[in-house]
Amino acid sequence: MKKLLPAKLLLKKLLIVLLFCIIAITSSIGFANASSSGQSSGQSSGHIGLLTVSESANNTDQGGIADLSLVVTPGSGRIFIDSFPLSKLDTQITMRFATEVACDLLNKDCSGLDFFYTITANSAIVGGPSAGAAATVLTVAVLDNQVLNNNTIMTGTIDSGNLIGPVAGVPAKAAAAQLAGYKRVLIPKWDIVNNTPDVNLTIAVIPISTLEEALQYFTGKNYSTATDAVNSSINTGEYNNLMSKITIDLCAKYGNITGDKIVFPNLANYDMNTTNASQDNFQLAINALDNNSYYSAASFCFGGNVKVDYALIKNDSNNQLKLIYAKLLGNISTFKAQLDVSSGSISTISELETYMIVAERIAETKDTLSTIDPENISAYQLAYAVERFDTAVVWSRFSKMPGQKFVMDTQFLKEACGKKLSEAEERLNYLDLYYPKTDLHDELDTAYGYYSDNEYALCIFTASKVKADSDIVLSAIFIPDTDLDRLYSEKIAAAKKTIVKQENDNVFPILGYSYYEYANTLKDTDKYSALLYAEYSLELSNLDMYFKKKDALSLPSVQIRSSNVNFYFFTLGLSSGILIAVVVFVGVYFWKFKKHGKRKR
Repeated sequence: MKKLLPAKLLLKKLLIVLLFCIIAITSSIGFANASSSGQSSGQSSGHIGLLTVSESANNTDQGGIADLSLVVTPGSGRIFIDSFPLSKLDTQITMRFATEVACDLLNKDCSGLDFFYTITANSAIVGGPSAGAAATVLTVAVLDNQVLNNNTIMTGTIDSGNLIGPVAGVPAKAAAAQLAGYKRVLIPKWDIVNNTPDVNLTIAVIPISTLEEALQYFTGKNYSTATDAVNSSINTGEYNNLMSKITIDLCAKYGNITGDKIVFPNLANYDMNTTNASQDNFQLAINALDNNSYYSAASFCFGGNVKVDYALIKNDSNNQLKLIYAKLLGNISTFKAQLDVSSGSISTISELETYMIVAERIAETKDTLSTIDPENISAYQLAYAVERFDTAVVWSRFSKMPGQKFVMDTQFLKEACGKKLSEAEERLNYLDLYYPKTDLHDELDTAYGYYSDNEYALCIFTASKVKADSDIVLSAIFIPDTDLDRLYSEKIAAAKKTIVKQENDNVFPILGYSYYEYANTLKDTDKYSALLYAEYSLELSNLDMYFKKKDALSLPSVQIRSSNVNFYFFTLGLSSGILIAVVVFVGVYFWKFKKHGKRKR
């Protein structure tokens, strides 16, 4: 008969076994979790197909396929581009723009990440901006942990407003996509008219206009934040209330206000050589007021007032003009001192925009005066300076417009200015590849000058306009004049979408809406100016992005969603834990047995 173990010893051994079981189960759970839902070694990655085109020996386009991969790691906001074979400078700038657009779309701060783009292709040199839209789609997908549809490929530039711009060689690219086994190819809507693919292709050719459309096809996720913006109305109540007062102030100088109507006297009384031209300005103002387009009316009255002022002083002596000149300098000095005090208390986007508008008009007034020879004063330049200063004074009323408060101390303004300068310079460098000599470099130098002088609000405003000027040229560069109306429609729709989104965030973009309204006023008479002001509206409707705090974008975890895989890893972990427990138990047992045996001897 076997001798039973004492109760104390049995309990001790059971506790040891229980301890090893706990170790085994804990190990299995940890192993399964680490294998199924842990971080992906601190990085996220993905790839997308690119469509290329090259010219063959018989001068026909030959389409091809390239691969763009992206690895995102924790870092400091750097962007790296590698390619085999080499890539052109415009491709490198395209990748930087793609990163910027993707982070803005997700409304995330990407400054804590590094981006590594790699292009692999069969062509001799990878060049052109046609990979921009695909690169942006890839970047959004990697940052947002989305799986791309590998049956879809696309071509197109990425332009301001998240618009997909035209590219060359679409028929050859579509044929290459079909040959490579893709089921559908997304192309810019422009090219369905100007560059129609071969009707004999069986691949689905889908024209698109926006990045959001492309993302819907590639990921199945809806990224549109204001899908009904085109049909939405903009709430202009408070804006119109203040803008109408500015308009009345400017237009009443040489007109009579009756209710909301302005009647201008017979301007022939002013002995003007430019009577008809000035009268035209005032008639345009009347027409704009009939449409409640107050900013447009104020702009037209400004032009008319300059012409009347000039007519009134053009025959004055130089001494009389000197008195006007000196008085204007004194008024500027007094008003500028008051403005500098108010600039230190900026707390809303409305106050910032008002300061930008007023300070920019004062700066323009001073620049105009600086070109005047006091001993031979130009009556027209003086008239222009007088009216420009008057607009600065009346625009200051907008500082009372309510809005969401942001932290906008000097350091925030400085940082925002630096970001805007960087964006403007990058876009201008891109434009230089096509138009190396533009006056925009002088404007950018002016913006840098404002930065050096701590005039950060003026720096932001000036750099924003340089960026917009560059963007509109880049958007229109491959578009024939016959399609400018279509481009305008897309730009003005994108601007409205941004304005509606801002309103939903309790921010009314004064500058953005003013330019939006003016673009609509000009669209039938001056399409080029209308297009430019639509771009200004798009660029200046989103100033709050530099001041509201964005969430830092962390890399998404790679999830293994299959329950069978989780069960497999759990089982593997449990088995490993039990094996570890057995090995430890046996080892301890033999160690104790050996020690006990030595002691017996």
